[in-house]
Amino acid sequence: SIHLLLTITKIIGKWLLETDDLSGPLTMKEARNLLSRLTRLERRGLPEYVIQPVVDHVACIVLELHKWDLKGWQQICCDRTGANSGHLDRYLPSLQELDEWSRNHCRESNGDLGAERLSLLSTIDPSSHLLIANPHLRSILMAVYGARMTNERKQHVDLTVPDKTYLDCAGPLNHQGLDALWQLLRSNFEDIGSSLWGVVFVDFLLACSCHEGTLNLAREDLTRKGSTSNAGVSDVGEAPPLLIYPSISVRSASSANSLGLTVAGKEYRQFLSLLTAEKATGGAGRSQCISAVRLIAHGDESVCHDLFEKLFSAAWAGMPNDRVRSVFVAAVETLLGQPYHAQFLKHSFGFTGASHSNFQAGSQHQRMNPIQCFLRTLSKLQPVPELSADLLMHLACEYNSWYEVLTLLECQYCISKTDGGSLESATREEELLSLINTCHLNLNQRDVCLAASSFVDSCIGAGTEHALSLDVYGMAEDALEAYSDLIEQVDAAETAFDLPSNGGVGFSESEGLLWEERWVELNREMGQWEVLSEYAESSGCVKLEMECAWKLRNWDKVRSLSLEPHVSAALEMGDSEAKMSEVFLAIVDGKVSEVENLHAQTAQLFLRNWLLLPSIGTGGSGHRELLESFHQLVELRESGQIMVETSRHSSNQTLPDLKNLLSAWRNRLPNEFDPLCIWDNIFLWRGHMFDAIAGNFSWSEPGALARLHDRPWTSIKLAQVAREQNRKEVALMSLDNLTDCAMDVSDAFSKLREKVLSYEGGNELERTEGLNLINTTNLAFFDKFQISELFRLKGSFLIYLGGRSKANQLYCRAIQICPSYSKAWVSWGGLCASLGYEIEQEGKAKARGDSSQEIIAATAKKAGQYLAQGMGCYLEAIKWDTHELNRLLLPKCLWMLATDMDSEGVLCQTLDTRGVGLPPWVWLPWVSQLLTSLYRAEGKVAKNILGRIVAAHPQSLYFALRSFYLERRDIERASDSNSGSSSKQDHHSPSAAVGYAEVLMSTLRRAHPTLWASLEGILEELIVRFRPSPEEEFLATIAALLQRAETQLENQKYTSSATDEKSKQGDDAALASFEKTLRRVSTKFFRTHENIDIKTEDDRGKKVLDFVRRYKDKFERDFHIDGGDGDGRRQNRDSVDSGDDKEQRDSPEVAAGASATLKDGPVSKATEGTSLNDVHARLKKWKRSLERDISMSPQSFPLQQVSPPLSFFASEAPDLWPGACDANLAKGDSADDGDSNSRSSTNGTSVSAASTAAQMVAAAAAREGVGSHAGGGMAAVEIPGQYAPYQATALDSKPHPELHAKLIRFKSSVEISKRKYQLFRRLGMIGSDGRTHKFLLQFAIPYWTRSDERTAQFQYVSNAFMRKDPIAARKNISLQPTAVIAVAQRLRMTADHTSNRSIDDVYDSFCQDIGRDSQAASDYFHSEVVRLLGTKGESSEETHVPKKTIEKEVKLQVYEKICKDFVEADILLHYTQTSLGTPERSYQFRQSFSRHVAVNSLLQYAFAVVERTPARFIFNMLTGEMVSSDFRCDYNNQGFLEGAMLPYRMTRNIQQLIGPFLLQGLFIPSMGHAASAICEHNEDIPTLLCLLLRDDIVNWYTSKSSPRSDAKTRELEGQLMDRILKNSGLVHNRLKECAPSRAKQDGVDLNDKQPIDKRVRELFLKSTQPERLCMMPHGYEPWL
Repeated sequence: SIHLLLTITKIIGKWLLETDDLSGPLTMKEARNLLSRLTRLERRGLPEYVIQPVVDHVACIVLELHKWDLKGWQQICCDRTGANSGHLDRYLPSLQELDEWSRNHCRESNGDLGAERLSLLSTIDPSSHLLIANPHLRSILMAVYGARMTNERKQHVDLTVPDKTYLDCAGPLNHQGLDALWQLLRSNFEDIGSSLWGVVFVDFLLACSCHEGTLNLAREDLTRKGSTSNAGVSDVGEAPPLLIYPSISVRSASSANSLGLTVAGKEYRQFLSLLTAEKATGGAGRSQCISAVRLIAHGDESVCHDLFEKLFSAAWAGMPNDRVRSVFVAAVETLLGQPYHAQFLKHSFGFTGASHSNFQAGSQHQRMNPIQCFLRTLSKLQPVPELSADLLMHLACEYNSWYEVLTLLECQYCISKTDGGSLESATREEELLSLINTCHLNLNQRDVCLAASSFVDSCIGAGTEHALSLDVYGMAEDALEAYSDLIEQVDAAETAFDLPSNGGVGFSESEGLLWEERWVELNREMGQWEVLSEYAESSGCVKLEMECAWKLRNWDKVRSLSLEPHVSAALEMGDSEAKMSEVFLAIVDGKVSEVENLHAQTAQLFLRNWLLLPSIGTGGSGHRELLESFHQLVELRESGQIMVETSRHSSNQTLPDLKNLLSAWRNRLPNEFDPLCIWDNIFLWRGHMFDAIAGNFSWSEPGALARLHDRPWTSIKLAQVAREQNRKEVALMSLDNLTDCAMDVSDAFSKLREKVLSYEGGNELERTEGLNLINTTNLAFFDKFQISELFRLKGSFLIYLGGRSKANQLYCRAIQICPSYSKAWVSWGGLCASLGYEIEQEGKAKARGDSSQEIIAATAKKAGQYLAQGMGCYLEAIKWDTHELNRLLLPKCLWMLATDMDSEGVLCQTLDTRGVGLPPWVWLPWVSQLLTSLYRAEGKVAKNILGRIVAAHPQSLYFALRSFYLERRDIERASDSNSGSSSKQDHHSPSAAVGYAEVLMSTLRRAHPTLWASLEGILEELIVRFRPSPEEEFLATIAALLQRAETQLENQKYTSSATDEKSKQGDDAALASFEKTLRRVSTKFFRTHENIDIKTEDDRGKKVLDFVRRYKDKFERDFHIDGGDGDGRRQNRDSVDSGDDKEQRDSPEVAAGASATLKDGPVSKATEGTSLNDVHARLKKWKRSLERDISMSPQSFPLQQVSPPLSFFASEAPDLWPGACDANLAKGDSADDGDSNSRSSTNGTSVSAASTAAQMVAAAAAREGVGSHAGGGMAAVEIPGQYAPYQATALDSKPHPELHAKLIRFKSSVEISKRKYQLFRRLGMIGSDGRTHKFLLQFAIPYWTRSDERTAQFQYVSNAFMRKDPIAARKNISLQPTAVIAVAQRLRMTADHTSNRSIDDVYDSFCQDIGRDSQAASDYFHSEVVRLLGTKGESSEETHVPKKTIEKEVKLQVYEKICKDFVEADILLHYTQTSLGTPERSYQFRQSFSRHVAVNSLLQYAFAVVERTPARFIFNMLTGEMVSSDFRCDYNNQGFLEGAMLPYRMTRNIQQLIGPFLLQGLFIPSMGHAASAICEHNEDIPTLLCLLLRDDIVNWYTSKSSPRSDAKTRELEGQLMDRILKNSGLVHNRLKECAPSRAKQDGVDLNDKQPIDKRVRELFLKSTQPERLCMMPHGYEPWL
């Protein structure tokens, strides 16, 4: 009862106040005891809202003991609570009564306390009530705390007339900053240790700050982007501005009215006037603000954390020297080492739904204990304090501060490396590495742990590096052998020379410990428990010995070991593994009644360990071991139940029913990519249980006994997983355990198959043994599926042994036995395809010789037949099984069609007869290739396949088909206009592709009229309404010209003298070229719009005329452009208006690029005396002017303002069911009914034809509408980008459109995104899934869009390969394709997210915050390099130094200068840490970022992608994923891929963000794992690369030349075939060389062996060398 508790507290308070004059009933000992219990009343676990009045009462008693006058207490409390006081009102009289009684019975205070009262107060900790909820009492208690801790005289505070703010009743405290911090660090917070006592630091330090003065605005400039200035003290004696301003953007009055900001602006002006008034109010503004901030800090946890960080950092920075800091570090260690800190807080306070970071919005609010908060602050101090290593590890383990401690340790390690050289520094490095290693081990990050072990190169030998590399890449058998050889070498050296373990043999003691540790772990991985048992006995490792004992079923030894003092102590300390062994023994010994109790105790230990790990949402792998332990614990509990059941049935001679449990055990399995030791742990225990069941029912029949256990299936499954993870020894050992076990036919076949497959990847002798095993098997017991598989395996062995003809017969036999067995089809198709390609190569060799045409034709025909047979097998395999890997055979089929060349051959016929019968959805990832096939020989077949896709999944094809149709139509029109007349065309005429595409478009329009109308309306608005403004196009053109001018200037850097005639001619030619380019730019942007009639044009026309009026005269005057270029004006107008719609106009990039191809000519008189430097300076001036003008545009604008139809678009999410979006079309709607030429023969004026068409459209619309039958949901518009290849998930199967997000409406505002001189409109689509899907509208040439589509396709295939690779899947290595939707010929939508950032965005934000020009470094590099090269170029001829050498020296000098003085190396790291907030999120982001950058870097190197400028290096701040937009190959002038100077982008800021340990332990291994996963499918990669690179190089060629007809495009493909094959071979070889080699280096000394990922490490070193970075173009910005 709270009333009874209050009454008791009231009575005790009276007794305590009578203690000092000896008039009370209590002795001093009793008084101290009661007072101590009262002050700890809050810690009794009572709800805070219940205990609040009692706590306030106790606080009043404490203040009375300190002789504080509380006569104004009631009035203040009433003013504060008001009508919302609730249950507090009834307790106020008792507080007033206490106050009156104390004034009547206590003697008058003269400022001194009596000895008895001092003795009584000595039992109370001064910090006991500093977290009281009442702000008035808390303020007074804070003053008491400050006075008592510093032994100052108490100053009486009269509260008779409370202040109107009543925020800070006690006023400021008279303390210096360092004194206050020292007092806090030495305080005893035991009474408040269960709470977040960091708020006491915040409250006390703010109370000690300066309260005098007025408010200071953070910035008077309101035009800047809104920022939050953190509240805190920059110096302990003076407080900085503490106000936070909202974001505000300046717009014109008209735009403000249109956006509805009038009211908001009025409210903000009122707020500003109020602040101004407060500033002038008697100088009390600062005091009121600090008091308010102190109050807020107690109410919001995130604010408290931020304030604590700022205040402590300010105090730390204000310390005079490091000696003083070391004293404070000792006090910090003492405070953090106290045992009373809470591991888990009861609750978080504050507004947990909100977050101070945009990248944490919507995420679960993380609860921090005080230790985490303190360590996060320490990790951000400069310089970083060095805490005790033992203390840090204790805090990490006990307070879930792993990532905080890791951050501190990594910072200390970097500092130690910088100050390296001394013995003390080396010792410190080893200690830090050991601690970092321990942290990573506890977080289950083995690769990073191994990287930390090998980080110090001077301590690690070559043999150890080789063994570690084998270990990292999962080659356990080879790694175990390497470690064993190293250990044997050391043992032999010690025996021969009698040397100590670290003397004379080239290894350190730490290396020896590492070998031993990894040897034990690898033996555990390989299941060598006998070997480990011997080692454990010899080394005295009781923990390992007990693990080996129970896995070897030596239960007597387990019992004896459980009595060891070490194990008993571990049980007393709550060791979960020791407790698990106790559960094992209880089950084995038949103590079934104890199992449930032990299970509950063990589960509690696991749960406690779970809470002491980072949040599982951070993406780490620290919880994996606990999840495995939970899995085993569940099965232990079920094992106890089995023992109870079997004992009961065995005594009754009956058989139990264990089907449900065995079925549950079959389905409850680890992931197939999990380490083999996890499978071994679970299956070993299951094997023991199965043996126990067999022993209990040994009297039963063998058949009945076999149904009581699942031992055969368990051993076979373990063997299968071991084989897939390349652990063949473990697989064979598991199969050998089934020699004495009865099994049914299916298990016997599975055992045989696994044993045969274990020989498949071996040498010739092993393959022969596998073949003999099949030959000696009796097939009479197996079904047709099993017999077919055995024939297939036999054929595979014969192929390796040279029997191809017999293998062909065996494959044929396998198909005859079971025609629906897809694996047999795949194997047969692979054999036929390989034979076909071999014959094709022979034919090419004969063609280069003098063979007759008849022989060459016969060879080609034979090769085509084999390829056609292979294609047919592949298509049949997909027909019977649409498995993911089977569907990846489609690129092979599409590439085979290139053999038919210009005529429909046997391959086209095969695709036509067998490919059309496949499910349409299997072709979705290859729609781009099917569309390009429309102008090839297989065009008709491709049209039929696309027609089925149109019928089944129209929205997966609509955008690409429409864009392709418009593009080919324009090419056809251009060809017709160039020829001047139309000639008769054959079947494969230039109009064939257009005809097929038009038929498909017509089919889609007839079959889905409602959907087609909706999509056409949306696209029309996007094309017309979302064009960039003239200023934006002009800026992009100027930027391209500026880059070209800088390149020209750099090429002229070796001018030896002004009289060099050849150099002067080159300058004149370059200047003449620029003159023509600028004249064409002027014509395009200014002269083509002179005759626009403003009365008849829309708003865009008005903007264009305004643009011309503002810039035309200035531009032509600056660049001396006259108005007599009529020919250029006419030529440009023709090029602009030759398209069909506004979408056809050239993009700024194309205009600038095309202008660069003009022929050079003489310089005009108008530009005489003008140099290229003058042009460069003027272009730079124009660029800055345009950037300034564009920056004034709003960051967003209403959609209704730019496109009213889209703003009015609205639809309801249909209630869809499975199959609601399936096709249900009549036969007359099929795409195969018409021919490409039938469109011209249709009589458009026929009434009957029109009537029939109308009826068909009406019927199709009825079917489209929402109804009660299949097909009713097709009319709903989907969010684009939800089909393959853009959706790469683990469940890659048939798409379900009814589950796709449907477009409900468009977001009401359109955002503006700036990416390197360009502004993109970001359009939001609100889907039926509740999310807002955002897309960037980008104007780009078709080649860029097609290139991004092919990038997504390769990433889609690579994802499938990496999902199938056990190690890559275990490491979560993947790629996320970026959806690129072709809207029109030069317009595309790119999927975007508001959390996407580029390095350029981060650097621009950084420069804006510090007031730096973001282009300063680039301009300095260009100007300084040109100046120095001009200076040193004159002396190069005299010294005969090569010009390349001088250029390299100059650029390296300037690059190092920029890195030192201009650009910091930690900009990216600081940005991510600040944005993500917590070390957990930051570390999780760095891990994910490292993996994605590794795979992206691999593709950069393989495909020669060099243009990874800061603006194109885009990543997601939430997931760490890379956005692979503008991912284009770099071809030379001949069309070959070239090796770049830098393999991939790995500049300083990226290195700092990833960190040294993740670079070595995550980035490099991830790159190797990805290459290995891709190269595991060597048979599929070459054809896939040929297919993708063929389309890529053809589009690259056509983008740089005039449009080509279908026939000319086919002719171009034939000419480029040699380049395509060479480029694909280069890419494939680069991927293979990055894959770690499994080849053993026999006969080579261990100390000379290299890491197996040597090539990956070489590429990393090349990418980070300053000598290579400095040679990149300055637009690459290698210093970022």
